[in-house]
Amino acid sequence: MVHEVKPPHKRSKLLNVAVPLLLTLLAVWGTLELGLRHFYQLIPLKVCASDFILGSYYCQPYFVYDKPVRLAYWYKPGLKLEGYWDPADPYLTDVGPETRPSDRSDTFLYIFETDEMGFPNSQYKWQDSYDIVVTGDSFVTRSAPQTWIELLSAQTGQDILTLGASSWTTLNEVEAVKMYGLDKQPDWVMLLYFEGNDLINIQQYLDKQASGLNWREYDMQGVPWYRRLVTYHLARFALQNEESSPEPPHYRYPVTVTTDWGPMETVLKDVHLLPMSASYETLARSDEYAAMTTALLELDGLVKARGGRFLLVFVPSKEDLYWSRLWNDVDVNNVLERTVTVTLSEGDHGRLQWTPQYISYDEMNINHDAQSRLFADFTAANNIEFLDLTPALWQKTIQEGEFYHYADPHWNQAGNQLVADLIQAYMADK
Repeated sequence: MVHEVKPPHKRSKLLNVAVPLLLTLLAVWGTLELGLRHFYQLIPLKVCASDFILGSYYCQPYFVYDKPVRLAYWYKPGLKLEGYWDPADPYLTDVGPETRPSDRSDTFLYIFETDEMGFPNSQYKWQDSYDIVVTGDSFVTRSAPQTWIELLSAQTGQDILTLGASSWTTLNEVEAVKMYGLDKQPDWVMLLYFEGNDLINIQQYLDKQASGLNWREYDMQGVPWYRRLVTYHLARFALQNEESSPEPPHYRYPVTVTTDWGPMETVLKDVHLLPMSASYETLARSDEYAAMTTALLELDGLVKARGGRFLLVFVPSKEDLYWSRLWNDVDVNNVLERTVTVTLSEGDHGRLQWTPQYISYDEMNINHDAQSRLFADFTAANNIEFLDLTPALWQKTIQEGEFYHYADPHWNQAGNQLVADLIQAYMADK
Protein backbone atom coordinates (compact mmCIF):
# COMPACT_ATOMS: atom_id res chain seq x y z
CA MET A 1 0.00 0.00 0.00
CA VAL A 2 1.37 3.37 -1.01
CA HIS A 3 1.05 6.24 1.51
CA GLU A 4 0.59 9.75 0.24
CA VAL A 5 3.43 12.08 1.33
CA LYS A 6 2.05 15.46 2.35
CA PRO A 7 4.12 18.62 1.91
CA PRO A 8 5.36 20.23 5.19
CA HIS A 9 2.94 22.65 6.70
CA LYS A 10 3.81 26.32 6.45
CA ARG A 11 3.71 26.59 10.24
CA SER A 12 6.33 23.89 10.55
CA LYS A 13 8.58 25.76 8.15
CA LEU A 14 8.12 28.91 10.16
CA LEU A 15 8.96 27.11 13.38
CA ASN A 16 12.05 25.59 11.82
CA VAL A 17 13.29 29.09 11.08
CA ALA A 18 11.96 30.99 14.11
CA VAL A 19 13.10 28.63 16.87
CA PRO A 20 16.79 28.53 15.83
CA LEU A 21 16.70 32.28 15.23
CA LEU A 22 15.19 32.92 18.64
CA LEU A 23 17.71 30.63 20.33
CA THR A 24 20.54 32.38 18.50
CA LEU A 25 19.27 35.81 19.58
CA LEU A 26 18.94 34.64 23.18
CA ALA A 27 22.45 33.23 23.08
CA VAL A 28 23.82 36.49 21.68
CA TRP A 29 21.91 38.53 24.26
CA GLY A 30 23.04 36.27 27.11
CA THR A 31 26.64 36.40 25.97
CA LEU A 32 26.51 40.19 25.72
CA GLU A 33 24.84 40.56 29.13
CA LEU A 34 27.27 38.24 30.91
CA GLY A 35 30.23 39.66 29.02
CA LEU A 36 29.46 43.24 30.03
CA ARG A 37 28.98 42.18 33.63
CA HIS A 38 32.37 40.50 33.63
CA PHE A 39 34.18 43.13 31.56
CA TYR A 40 32.36 46.07 33.13
CA GLN A 41 35.00 48.50 31.86
CA LEU A 42 33.37 48.15 28.42
CA ILE A 43 30.12 49.74 29.63
CA PRO A 44 30.23 53.34 28.34
CA LEU A 45 30.68 55.93 31.07
CA LYS A 46 27.59 57.85 29.96
CA VAL A 47 25.50 54.69 30.30
CA CYS A 48 26.88 54.07 33.81
CA ALA A 49 25.96 57.62 34.78
CA SER A 50 22.41 57.21 33.46
CA ASP A 51 21.17 54.96 36.28
CA PHE A 52 22.05 54.71 39.98
CA ILE A 53 21.72 50.92 40.20
CA LEU A 54 23.80 50.34 37.08
CA GLY A 55 26.45 52.87 38.10
CA SER A 56 26.74 51.65 41.68
CA TYR A 57 26.52 47.86 41.33
CA TYR A 58 27.44 46.92 37.76
CA CYS A 59 29.96 49.57 36.74
CA GLN A 60 31.68 49.23 40.13
CA PRO A 61 31.44 45.51 41.00
CA TYR A 62 34.43 45.54 43.32
CA PHE A 63 32.83 46.16 46.73
CA VAL A 64 32.26 43.84 49.69
CA TYR A 65 29.20 44.27 51.95
CA ASP A 66 28.69 43.46 55.62
CA LYS A 67 25.48 42.39 57.33
CA PRO A 68 24.40 43.89 59.66
CA VAL A 69 25.75 47.20 58.45
CA ARG A 70 28.86 48.49 60.20
CA LEU A 71 31.35 49.45 57.53
CA ALA A 72 28.50 49.07 55.01
CA TYR A 73 30.88 48.39 52.11
CA TRP A 74 34.56 48.37 51.28
CA TYR A 75 36.76 47.22 48.43
CA LYS A 76 37.66 43.65 47.53
CA PRO A 77 41.04 42.60 48.94
CA GLY A 78 43.95 42.57 46.50
CA LEU A 79 42.16 44.76 43.99
CA LYS A 80 44.26 46.55 41.39
CA LEU A 81 42.79 48.96 38.86
CA GLU A 82 45.10 50.59 36.37
CA GLY A 83 44.39 52.80 33.40
CA TYR A 84 44.25 56.35 32.15
CA TRP A 85 41.78 58.60 33.94
CA ASP A 86 40.73 62.09 32.98
CA PRO A 87 39.41 64.22 35.89
CA ALA A 88 38.45 66.90 33.37
CA ASP A 89 35.65 64.65 32.07
CA PRO A 90 32.38 66.22 33.31
CA TYR A 91 30.55 62.89 33.36
CA LEU A 92 32.56 61.99 36.45
CA THR A 93 30.50 64.60 38.33
CA ASP A 94 27.11 63.51 36.96
CA VAL A 95 26.52 66.90 35.35
CA GLY A 96 27.70 66.09 31.86
CA PRO A 97 24.59 67.28 29.94
CA GLU A 98 24.75 70.64 31.74
CA THR A 99 28.42 71.22 31.09
CA ARG A 100 29.64 72.98 27.98
CA PRO A 101 31.89 70.69 25.91
CA SER A 102 35.58 71.36 26.28
CA ASP A 103 38.81 70.16 24.73
CA ARG A 104 40.48 70.16 28.12
CA SER A 105 42.18 66.95 29.22
CA ASP A 106 44.10 66.30 32.45
CA THR A 107 44.64 62.58 31.85
CA PHE A 108 47.12 60.67 33.98
CA LEU A 109 47.93 57.02 34.67
CA TYR A 110 45.64 56.02 37.52
CA ILE A 111 46.62 53.12 39.77
CA PHE A 112 44.30 51.99 42.56
CA GLU A 113 45.32 49.14 44.87
CA THR A 114 43.84 47.56 47.96
CA ASP A 115 45.49 45.58 50.72
CA GLU A 116 44.70 42.18 52.24
CA MET A 117 41.66 43.62 54.02
CA GLY A 118 40.28 45.62 51.10
CA PHE A 119 41.41 49.14 52.02
CA PRO A 120 43.27 51.59 49.76
CA ASN A 121 46.86 50.85 50.79
CA SER A 122 49.53 49.88 48.28
CA GLN A 123 51.28 47.61 50.80
CA TYR A 124 49.31 44.35 50.70
CA LYS A 125 50.21 42.87 54.11
CA TRP A 126 49.34 44.87 57.21
CA GLN A 127 51.92 45.73 59.83
CA ASP A 128 51.38 45.11 63.52
CA SER A 129 51.43 48.84 64.25
CA TYR A 130 51.22 52.19 62.46
CA ASP A 131 52.17 55.71 63.44
CA ILE A 132 49.08 57.23 61.83
CA VAL A 133 45.63 55.83 61.02
CA VAL A 134 43.67 57.85 58.47
CA THR A 135 39.99 57.41 57.65
CA GLY A 136 37.66 59.20 55.28
CA ASP A 137 35.70 58.91 52.07
CA SER A 138 37.05 59.29 48.53
CA PHE A 139 39.42 62.02 49.75
CA VAL A 140 41.61 59.24 51.19
CA THR A 141 41.75 57.42 47.84
CA ARG A 142 43.73 58.39 44.76
CA SER A 143 42.85 61.55 42.85
CA ALA A 144 46.35 62.40 41.58
CA PRO A 145 49.57 60.59 40.67
CA GLN A 146 50.69 61.01 44.31
CA THR A 147 48.13 61.14 47.10
CA TRP A 148 48.45 63.43 50.09
CA ILE A 149 48.78 60.31 52.27
CA GLU A 150 51.75 59.02 50.27
CA LEU A 151 53.33 62.48 50.40
CA LEU A 152 52.75 62.84 54.14
CA SER A 153 54.30 59.44 54.81
CA ALA A 154 57.37 60.30 52.70
CA GLN A 155 57.75 63.74 54.27
CA THR A 156 57.40 62.57 57.89
CA GLY A 157 58.90 59.09 57.61
CA GLN A 158 55.84 57.70 59.41
CA ASP A 159 53.83 54.60 58.53
CA ILE A 160 50.21 55.30 57.64
CA LEU A 161 47.25 52.91 57.50
CA THR A 162 44.32 54.16 55.41
CA LEU A 163 40.79 53.02 56.18
CA GLY A 164 38.21 54.43 53.80
CA ALA A 165 36.00 54.09 50.74
CA SER A 166 34.18 56.33 48.35
CA SER A 167 31.07 58.06 49.78
CA TRP A 168 31.60 56.80 53.32
CA THR A 169 30.15 58.96 56.07
CA THR A 170 31.55 59.72 59.51
CA LEU A 171 29.66 56.70 60.88
CA ASN A 172 31.37 54.26 58.49
CA GLU A 173 34.71 55.87 59.29
CA VAL A 174 34.36 55.68 63.06
CA GLU A 175 33.40 52.00 62.80
CA ALA A 176 36.43 51.30 60.62
CA VAL A 177 38.81 52.79 63.17
CA LYS A 178 37.13 50.91 66.01
CA MET A 179 37.33 47.62 64.11
CA TYR A 180 40.78 47.88 62.51
CA GLY A 181 42.66 50.99 63.61
CA LEU A 182 42.80 51.25 67.39
CA ASP A 183 44.73 48.01 67.92
CA LYS A 184 47.50 49.32 65.66
CA GLN A 185 48.64 51.62 68.50
CA PRO A 186 48.67 54.77 66.37
CA ASP A 187 50.05 58.04 67.71
CA TRP A 188 47.51 59.86 65.55
CA VAL A 189 44.05 59.01 64.28
CA MET A 190 42.89 61.42 61.57
CA LEU A 191 39.32 61.55 60.30
CA LEU A 192 38.53 63.59 57.20
CA TYR A 193 35.09 65.17 57.16
CA PHE A 194 33.94 66.24 53.69
CA GLU A 195 31.27 68.91 53.86
CA GLY A 196 29.95 68.11 50.39
CA ASN A 197 27.98 64.99 51.34
CA ASP A 198 29.11 63.44 54.65
CA LEU A 199 26.24 64.88 56.66
CA ILE A 200 23.43 64.31 54.16
CA ASN A 201 24.54 60.69 53.59
CA ILE A 202 24.25 59.75 57.25
CA GLN A 203 20.51 59.11 57.17
CA GLN A 204 20.81 56.44 54.49
CA TYR A 205 23.45 54.72 56.61
CA LEU A 206 21.10 54.70 59.61
CA ASP A 207 18.15 53.50 57.52
CA LYS A 208 20.12 50.65 55.97
CA GLN A 209 21.61 49.65 59.30
CA ALA A 210 18.14 49.49 60.88
CA SER A 211 16.73 47.42 58.01
CA GLY A 212 18.82 44.35 58.77
CA LEU A 213 19.80 44.13 55.09
CA ASN A 214 23.20 44.77 53.63
CA TRP A 215 23.85 47.91 51.59
CA ARG A 216 23.27 46.27 48.21
CA GLU A 217 20.20 44.31 49.29
CA TYR A 218 18.60 47.49 50.60
CA ASP A 219 19.15 49.39 47.35
CA MET A 220 17.92 46.47 45.26
CA GLN A 221 14.54 46.34 47.01
CA GLY A 222 11.77 46.91 44.52
CA VAL A 223 14.12 47.24 41.54
CA PRO A 224 12.37 45.52 38.57
CA TRP A 225 14.19 42.67 36.83
CA TYR A 226 14.73 44.57 33.58
CA ARG A 227 16.48 47.42 35.39
CA ARG A 228 19.02 44.87 36.59
CA LEU A 229 20.06 44.15 33.00
CA VAL A 230 23.03 45.99 31.51
CA THR A 231 21.64 45.48 28.00
CA TYR A 232 18.39 47.22 29.00
CA HIS A 233 20.31 50.35 29.96
CA LEU A 234 22.35 50.23 26.76
CA ALA A 235 19.19 50.02 24.67
CA ARG A 236 17.43 52.73 26.67
CA PHE A 237 20.39 55.06 26.38
CA ALA A 238 20.64 54.49 22.63
CA LEU A 239 16.92 55.19 22.15
CA GLN A 240 17.07 58.35 24.25
CA ASN A 241 19.95 59.65 22.16
CA GLU A 242 18.08 58.79 18.99
CA GLU A 243 14.99 60.64 20.17
CA SER A 244 16.79 63.56 21.79
CA SER A 245 15.76 67.07 20.85
CA PRO A 246 18.00 68.92 18.41
CA GLU A 247 17.65 72.05 20.56
CA PRO A 248 20.93 73.13 22.16
CA PRO A 249 21.11 72.34 25.90
CA HIS A 250 21.24 75.00 28.57
CA TYR A 251 24.76 74.90 30.00
CA ARG A 252 25.16 75.81 33.67
CA TYR A 253 28.80 74.82 33.85
CA PRO A 254 31.61 75.64 33.87
CA VAL A 255 31.44 78.68 36.11
CA THR A 256 34.25 81.22 36.24
CA VAL A 257 36.10 81.76 39.53
CA THR A 258 37.79 85.15 39.84
CA THR A 259 41.27 84.96 41.38
CA ASP A 260 44.42 87.09 41.52
CA TRP A 261 46.01 84.34 39.43
CA GLY A 262 43.39 84.96 36.74
CA PRO A 263 39.94 83.66 35.75
CA MET A 264 39.54 79.96 36.45
CA GLU A 265 36.80 77.76 35.00
CA THR A 266 35.46 74.83 36.97
CA VAL A 267 32.53 72.41 37.12
CA LEU A 268 30.49 72.12 40.31
CA LYS A 269 28.47 69.19 41.63
CA ASP A 270 24.86 70.02 42.40
CA VAL A 271 24.47 67.53 45.26
CA HIS A 272 27.16 69.39 47.20
CA LEU A 273 24.90 72.45 47.24
CA LEU A 274 22.32 70.66 49.43
CA PRO A 275 24.19 70.94 52.77
CA MET A 276 25.46 74.41 51.80
CA SER A 277 21.84 75.53 51.55
CA ALA A 278 21.09 74.72 55.21
CA SER A 279 21.46 77.19 58.05
CA TYR A 280 23.74 76.68 61.05
CA GLU A 281 20.73 76.18 63.34
CA THR A 282 19.04 73.65 61.05
CA LEU A 283 22.19 71.53 60.80
CA ALA A 284 22.85 71.74 64.55
CA ARG A 285 19.34 70.48 65.43
CA SER A 286 19.28 67.62 62.91
CA ASP A 287 19.29 63.90 63.72
CA GLU A 288 22.19 63.49 61.31
CA TYR A 289 24.35 65.94 63.21
CA ALA A 290 23.44 64.31 66.53
CA ALA A 291 24.44 60.86 65.23
CA MET A 292 27.67 62.22 63.78
CA THR A 293 28.79 64.12 66.88
CA THR A 294 27.96 61.16 69.13
CA ALA A 295 30.22 58.96 66.99
CA LEU A 296 33.01 61.54 66.97
CA LEU A 297 32.92 61.95 70.74
CA GLU A 298 33.08 58.18 71.15
CA LEU A 299 36.08 57.89 68.85
CA ASP A 300 37.88 60.81 70.48
CA GLY A 301 37.46 59.12 73.86
CA LEU A 302 38.67 55.75 72.58
CA VAL A 303 41.77 57.23 70.97
CA LYS A 304 42.69 59.30 74.02
CA ALA A 305 42.16 56.30 76.32
CA ARG A 306 44.90 54.51 74.38
CA GLY A 307 47.28 57.45 74.61
CA GLY A 308 46.80 58.61 71.03
CA ARG A 309 45.66 61.88 69.52
CA PHE A 310 42.54 62.35 67.46
CA LEU A 311 42.44 65.00 64.73
CA LEU A 312 39.29 65.98 62.86
CA VAL A 313 40.19 67.41 59.45
CA PHE A 314 37.54 69.54 57.73
CA VAL A 315 37.57 69.21 53.92
CA PRO A 316 35.75 72.03 52.09
CA SER A 317 33.91 71.42 48.86
CA LYS A 318 34.69 73.36 45.71
CA GLU A 319 31.20 74.76 45.87
CA ASP A 320 31.88 76.35 49.27
CA LEU A 321 35.42 77.38 48.51
CA TYR A 322 34.61 79.15 45.25
CA TRP A 323 31.23 80.69 46.11
CA SER A 324 32.58 84.08 47.19
CA ARG A 325 34.62 84.35 43.98
CA LEU A 326 31.75 83.82 41.53
CA TRP A 327 31.23 87.34 40.26
CA ASN A 328 29.35 86.77 37.03
CA ASP A 329 25.58 87.21 37.45
CA VAL A 330 24.79 84.26 35.19
CA ASP A 331 27.12 81.96 37.12
CA VAL A 332 25.70 83.09 40.46
CA ASN A 333 22.13 82.47 39.30
CA ASN A 334 23.02 79.08 37.84
CA VAL A 335 24.37 78.04 41.25
CA LEU A 336 21.50 79.51 43.25
CA GLU A 337 18.97 77.67 41.08
CA ARG A 338 20.52 74.40 42.22
CA THR A 339 20.23 75.21 45.93
CA VAL A 340 17.29 73.95 48.01
CA THR A 341 15.25 74.93 51.04
CA VAL A 342 16.35 72.72 53.95
CA THR A 343 14.06 72.06 56.92
CA LEU A 344 13.70 69.50 59.71
CA SER A 345 11.13 66.71 59.60
CA GLU A 346 9.72 67.51 63.07
CA GLY A 347 9.81 71.28 62.83
CA ASP A 348 12.51 72.23 65.35
CA HIS A 349 14.28 68.85 65.19
CA GLY A 350 14.38 65.62 63.20
CA ARG A 351 15.86 64.56 59.89
CA LEU A 352 17.12 66.94 57.26
CA GLN A 353 14.69 67.31 54.38
CA TRP A 354 14.63 69.62 51.39
CA THR A 355 12.36 71.03 48.74
CA PRO A 356 13.48 72.31 45.33
CA GLN A 357 12.73 75.93 46.25
CA TYR A 358 16.09 77.64 46.00
CA ILE A 359 17.44 80.07 48.57
CA SER A 360 18.33 83.72 48.07
CA TYR A 361 21.77 85.19 47.44
CA ASP A 362 21.84 86.63 50.97
CA GLU A 363 20.89 83.27 52.52
CA MET A 364 23.63 81.55 50.55
CA ASN A 365 26.20 84.04 51.80
CA ILE A 366 25.18 83.27 55.38
CA ASN A 367 24.81 79.50 55.03
CA HIS A 368 27.65 78.43 52.74
CA ASP A 369 30.21 78.12 55.56
CA ALA A 370 27.78 76.95 58.25
CA GLN A 371 29.36 73.51 58.51
CA SER A 372 32.88 74.78 59.14
CA ARG A 373 31.56 77.13 61.83
CA LEU A 374 29.49 74.35 63.35
CA PHE A 375 32.43 71.97 63.59
CA ALA A 376 34.76 74.65 64.89
CA ASP A 377 32.31 75.30 67.71
CA PHE A 378 31.75 71.59 68.38
CA THR A 379 35.44 70.71 68.56
CA ALA A 380 36.25 73.73 70.73
CA ALA A 381 33.48 72.87 73.18
CA ASN A 382 34.62 69.24 73.43
CA ASN A 383 38.40 69.70 73.37
CA ILE A 384 38.83 67.85 70.05
CA GLU A 385 41.75 68.74 67.84
CA PHE A 386 40.51 70.37 64.63
CA LEU A 387 42.16 71.36 61.37
CA ASP A 388 40.00 73.30 58.93
CA LEU A 389 41.61 73.18 55.47
CA THR A 390 39.31 75.92 54.15
CA PRO A 391 41.38 79.06 54.88
CA ALA A 392 44.59 77.75 53.35
CA LEU A 393 42.90 76.22 50.29
CA TRP A 394 40.92 79.42 49.72
CA GLN A 395 43.95 81.69 50.03
CA LYS A 396 46.18 79.49 47.86
CA THR A 397 43.47 79.28 45.20
CA ILE A 398 43.19 83.07 45.08
CA GLN A 399 46.94 83.41 44.75
CA GLU A 400 47.94 80.42 42.63
CA GLY A 401 44.92 78.92 40.86
CA GLU A 402 43.63 75.35 40.81
CA PHE A 403 43.95 72.97 43.74
CA TYR A 404 40.87 70.93 42.80
CA HIS A 405 40.30 69.21 39.48
CA TYR A 406 38.34 70.99 36.77
CA ALA A 407 35.40 68.54 36.66
CA ASP A 408 36.10 66.01 39.41
CA PRO A 409 35.43 67.34 42.96
CA HIS A 410 38.72 66.12 44.46
CA TRP A 411 42.19 67.62 44.84
CA ASN A 412 44.61 67.70 41.94
CA GLN A 413 48.33 67.10 42.47
CA ALA A 414 48.90 70.61 43.83
CA GLY A 415 45.97 70.15 46.20
CA ASN A 416 47.28 66.82 47.47
CA GLN A 417 50.68 68.39 48.09
CA LEU A 418 49.18 71.35 49.93
CA VAL A 419 47.07 69.12 52.18
CA ALA A 420 50.09 66.95 53.02
CA ASP A 421 52.04 70.08 53.93
CA LEU A 422 49.20 71.48 56.06
CA ILE A 423 48.77 68.27 58.05
CA GLN A 424 52.52 67.86 58.49
CA ALA A 425 52.76 71.45 59.73
CA TYR A 426 49.90 70.87 62.19
CA MET A 427 51.60 67.76 63.58
CA ALA A 428 54.93 69.54 63.92
CA ASP A 429 53.37 72.63 65.52
CA LYS A 430 51.39 70.60 68.04
